[in-house]
Amino acid sequence: MPIQSQMIMPRSTLHHPWRRTLTALALASASAVASAAPYAISYQGTIDDSDFPEIINGQTYTVTFVFDNGGSSANSQTWTGANLTCTIWRMNNARNVIFAQDLVATPPSGSLSGSLTTDASGALTAIFSAVTTQTTGSGGVPAGAYATTGITLTAPVAWYANSGNRVLYDSTGGNGARAFGDAAGGVQMNITNWSAPQPFSGACSALPPPPAAVAPVPTLGEWGLALLGLAAAGLGARRLRRRA
Repeated sequence: MPIQSQMIMPRSTLHHPWRRTLTALALASASAVASAAPYAISYQGTIDDSDFPEIINGQTYTVTFVFDNGGSSANSQTWTGANLTCTIWRMNNARNVIFAQDLVATPPSGSLSGSLTTDASGALTAIFSAVTTQTTGSGGVPAGAYATTGITLTAPVAWYANSGNRVLYDSTGGNGARAFGDAAGGVQMNITNWSAPQPFSGACSALPPPPAAVAPVPTLGEWGLALLGLAAAGLGARRLRRRA
């Protein structure tokens, strides 16, 4: 009876498709890691001369600007005013009064000058000299273009990051306009008063940030405890035998 011959494929031929698949997966992962990401900088000041009962004099507040130039790193970057995507203002030490504005849907309507740059290590080397909303005519941020938590603001709203007091108003241009100031004389537009750009993964929202997740402490189940007890008993019995 004739013996049927079997064709043996070279090992490299058998594994070649898998190599190509693994290479494609690695490239896809690298591409995902290097994808564009928004960054944010923040300023902290002290509330002063507040007309809002919800915004407390002597306590701190923060201003955050979010921007995205399509890059995937904060190193050696330049962001212009056109790259601004969001601003979030958080007032009081508890950060329980929040104002947020989507700057893509409603860009700043006042002064917007300068740019944001970093060096090779990601440290700030320049910052916008002014980012503000319009305060005359029909300017300001209209109702529906911003969100708040912990306070009700009367539109239009205006805010100023330009080293000029005061820093945030509601009822802009009206007789009953309210505002609060910064104890330093306005939002200080210099690199020493702002944080280095950090990745921003949240939403442009007035919702308080979620609390930091606490990793659960691993515990043994019922069977695990039983096995641990048996192991302890076995060790105890072994020691007794050695002593005997």
